[in-house]
Amino acid sequence: MKKKLSGKHAVNGASSATVRPYIPLLIILAATFIIFLPVLGNGLILWDDHSYTYENPFLKSFSFREVFSFSTFYLGNYHPLTLLWLHCEWLVFPHGDPDLYAGVSPFWFHLNNILLHLVNVTLVFFLVYELTDRKGWKSAAFTAALFAVHPMHVESVVWVSELKDVLYGAFYLGGAMLYICYLKTEKSLLLGMAFLLFILSNLAKAQAVTLPVLFFLFDYYKGRKISIRLFLEKIPFLVLSLFFGILAIRAQVEVTALNEQHPVSVSSALNACYGLMTYLFKLVVPVHLSAVHPYTYSQLGSFPWYFFLLPALLILLVFFAFRSLRRTKDFLFGFFFYLITVSVMIKLVPVGDSLINERYTYIPYIGLFFIAGQLYARFSQPGRWKYLSLAATIAILVIFSMITVQRSKIWKDNLTFWNDVIEKYPGYWRGYFGVGLQQYNSGNYQEALEYADKSCERNPPAVPYMLRGTIYLNQVKNDSLAIVDFQKVISLHEPSSPFDAEARYNLGIAYENRGEYAEALKVFDEAVIIAPNNPKGYVLKGINLTRLGQYSQAESVYTEAIRVSSGTPDAWLRRGILYEDNLNRYDEAIADFRKVLEIEPGRRDATVNIAISLYKKQSYDEAVRQCDHALGLFPDDGQVYYIRALANEGRRAYAEAYRDALKARQAGYAVNEKYLEKLSVLAK
Repeated sequence: MKKKLSGKHAVNGASSATVRPYIPLLIILAATFIIFLPVLGNGLILWDDHSYTYENPFLKSFSFREVFSFSTFYLGNYHPLTLLWLHCEWLVFPHGDPDLYAGVSPFWFHLNNILLHLVNVTLVFFLVYELTDRKGWKSAAFTAALFAVHPMHVESVVWVSELKDVLYGAFYLGGAMLYICYLKTEKSLLLGMAFLLFILSNLAKAQAVTLPVLFFLFDYYKGRKISIRLFLEKIPFLVLSLFFGILAIRAQVEVTALNEQHPVSVSSALNACYGLMTYLFKLVVPVHLSAVHPYTYSQLGSFPWYFFLLPALLILLVFFAFRSLRRTKDFLFGFFFYLITVSVMIKLVPVGDSLINERYTYIPYIGLFFIAGQLYARFSQPGRWKYLSLAATIAILVIFSMITVQRSKIWKDNLTFWNDVIEKYPGYWRGYFGVGLQQYNSGNYQEALEYADKSCERNPPAVPYMLRGTIYLNQVKNDSLAIVDFQKVISLHEPSSPFDAEARYNLGIAYENRGEYAEALKVFDEAVIIAPNNPKGYVLKGINLTRLGQYSQAESVYTEAIRVSSGTPDAWLRRGILYEDNLNRYDEAIADFRKVLEIEPGRRDATVNIAISLYKKQSYDEAVRQCDHALGLFPDDGQVYYIRALANEGRRAYAEAYRDALKARQAGYAVNEKYLEKLSVLAK
């Protein structure tokens, strides 16, 4: 009987030992989901979210050949798997209001990011658990908990555009864990699976290129002896890492994201050290968090004195990491995990106009969390530090969770988001531009103009001037001020910027509004040279030539626009109007208008102009039938009633013509009183 009890207790004990590590993991996952639950009510932010979702050309129409081509870069990145994932989200998730975000429902995209983050929390737990030979469940739990709720990770989780962060992280951590399992079993299958996950991670985000170097760190931590095999097995990983690294640089160069104002120099090295140390500081004290942290210093003479101490401080930390080997490998391992994984993102080669980015810590912080986890595991053992370490752990996690909840609220909408940037960096242009753009999109043009002014006062690039110029042109109707802003955009000359051509389009329109057609023509000529594959420049030039009375040249330009892009309805429409109004070639006009309707069925201007052309060519019966068709689409259109009145007059159906003329006037169309009197007499 005692033996049976002993056996039963032994089984229960084994079961308890097996289940015990998973209980804290489940608690961490549940708490993390609750903390990020309010994010499901957030919208999309006018900071790449529109480009990755409702304005993403690959969201609804996806081409594997195009997207996975090594020459296809999107928003300065080669990340085809991320684009494929977004496409799948669009296909699988229910769609929202078609008038809001073009049918994209932010709820599902946020949910996807949160769930991927929970996957990564799980992977971090098991990564540490396997790394410590399944003995350090406390360390694994503490590391995973810090990873789950740290405020510096909010950006990676709640920003829809950072799907690439949580997605690459999942494959990256999965590959790392498989490699650790490979070290224990030396099964080649595990190494092959790690290689596959490494490929997928790189296809999601180029930051994954550091994984092979991390493998060497795992070798060291697990006490693996140096051998030829140790290096040979990593050659495929290193070759692939080099390949994707080159692709990433090419992608950045294509959009000129490499910051020419801050080239590689002693200054950029100091800024890189500042970034490394700032990430370390915000690990412990996550304050003054912001979506952007702009460059503050660029010239050696402008750096404060403490910047020159940062390299020495960094060297000192490395020195202590090596000194700590007398007692443990943990500190050196964790610190170099951080240095290796963050190395490609420290802005030694400056990219963009932000010195540090909180999302760059998503994977690198794991190494530092591991150090904290190992310390907690040590001090939580029975003894005088046990309860103090437990209390400190709970306090840290609660404080971090509260900051994370508050930080997540900043990402609720564009106004809360960009106003937070203004609060943190009042001298930086981007926050004011963000608020101004949101106000412009909401139809609050006066507020948009005020914020555009504030942005333009802070030495910005071209984009705020473009916004302000557009407001002056389209809403304020001040062509002179619009011209000044568009000329400023052109003078800044940002290579590969769409504003180089777009500013000229708007500048030409402003000149035309002032009757300066010759000046407008010069600007449109420049735009066509800059953007020869954009039909918009040709269409605007054609309109200008028409106003100048140069009809044959205008026809040639419209035809060139059609050659450049036959699917551009405005090119066909404008050429049709030229044929109709200026060249009296009505059959050709009608053919062009019908082409417009092939591209955009039901388009009003093309439908009405067919009726006008039929009337002008004296095909009155056909014109009446076309008007009947148009009124079926636009039943209260006064112009169509008027055209039908003219056509009925042409076919001597005066009573019908008189009724149509009256309906045209009732619909608000200006009908000459003498014409009505004439039809009234004829109708009698």
